[in-house]
Amino acid sequence: MMFGKIGVLPLLLTTLAVAVAAATPTVESCTFQSNFDIGYSDDVIAATRGTFTPAQCCAQCLANAMCSVAALLDNTHGKNEGCWLKTGQGEGRAKAGVTTCQSGRGPIPQPTPVNLTLLTLSDHPQATCMDGSPGGFYYAKASTNESSTSWVIELEGGGECASQKLCDSRKGTALYSSNYFKPSLHLGAFNSDDPKNNPKLRTFNRVFIPYCSQDLWTGQRTTANSDTYGYYFSGHLILQAVLDHLDTTTSLKQATNIILTGESAGGIGVWPNVDWLQQRYSGSRTVAAPIAGFYFFAHPYEGPGHTASGLADFRKSAWPQHYKLWNSFVDASCAQAMDPSYCILANNSFPFIDAEAFITEAQTDKVVLLYHDWVPDQDPKWSDPVKDYFHEWHNNMTIALQPSMDSTSKNGVFNPACFIHCSFTPTSPIIQGQNYLQAFQRWFFKEGGDTGVKLQDHCGELCNPSCPH
Repeated sequence: MMFGKIGVLPLLLTTLAVAVAAATPTVESCTFQSNFDIGYSDDVIAATRGTFTPAQCCAQCLANAMCSVAALLDNTHGKNEGCWLKTGQGEGRAKAGVTTCQSGRGPIPQPTPVNLTLLTLSDHPQATCMDGSPGGFYYAKASTNESSTSWVIELEGGGECASQKLCDSRKGTALYSSNYFKPSLHLGAFNSDDPKNNPKLRTFNRVFIPYCSQDLWTGQRTTANSDTYGYYFSGHLILQAVLDHLDTTTSLKQATNIILTGESAGGIGVWPNVDWLQQRYSGSRTVAAPIAGFYFFAHPYEGPGHTASGLADFRKSAWPQHYKLWNSFVDASCAQAMDPSYCILANNSFPFIDAEAFITEAQTDKVVLLYHDWVPDQDPKWSDPVKDYFHEWHNNMTIALQPSMDSTSKNGVFNPACFIHCSFTPTSPIIQGQNYLQAFQRWFFKEGGDTGVKLQDHCGELCNPSCPH
């Protein structure tokens, strides 16, 4: 699962609501400056890993209407090397090794961030983070439609913990306690207020729920004791409490459309909760839109140079213990058909899910392969045994998504041949001229009568040229 940030810079697109001048500078008009500061983390709107020339990085900036400055991080920045697109706010100090491209657009102001609402433990005593602090949420009313009855609810990602060591490692972070939640933040792409890249979903009411339970949004563990390493695991109960709060303070009870989305751990959490959400708001069209959340049991790579799991064990034998630790909430119909613990993963619960779904998933998931499946990081010079493993893993993902790819399925799919996890942005990857957000909106709004948006690369492994890698 993704932990939200690599180093000090976020990978995910942030919201930028301010209009950008229509005239787009040419590559020739870019101004390059060496040894320049990369600015502050909140200024980053997107990142593409890898090695680029300044002109190539500048071209990425010019292709993104929200970018004012592109920062080119060289190989001295390790895993952060690549092209970082920024709004231009916060530039200043010199810093060796960084070249910037000034696009000519000037600094692009960011909108007013969305404020945090903390739940009160007196009203919601079971909706707690790992340390017993209250859960919370960020809520933005529909930007252009005050009476909107449509909603996007996003579950944040950020790994999971199922051992004393992993759970202890979360201390002092927002994955563990709401004491570390930001007072306000800019919402991500699905919840963006940007009229260019998110023209329709910005008219929805938008809710972002931070992840501080480390239980894949399934937890119902309300007592912290030696069996739980002294922690609470209450992800499902936090979601329930947020909805209870919104039911009494907003028009959520009158919802006609609800999109439940999330990335990584948040994407995994969509599957156990979506039918429950649909039943709770029976008058609404409720759909699942998980990103990097379609998981199957881990069958780790055991070839030359294999590593060990850096995150929780996802092999079949491990799930009963995870389920017991978290006291997981899972899809009821799935739980009647198999060991309930298996139902946490989409590949097992999918046949029992009634809600429509739009699945955004890489054909070779970087985080799953490196940190759950023991693959050594040889990027970009993969050994033949690892390439063979990638091929089999890709085949398994293709089989897993086949029911949704079938022409009779109402589901949609965006499945690029990329080695990424959550790095889906309005600029990449692209399949048949569309990014994942455009494909989702085509599917959800049935644009042009198109109910079968099923975009899947068939070129092999790691072969989509638009991959952000």
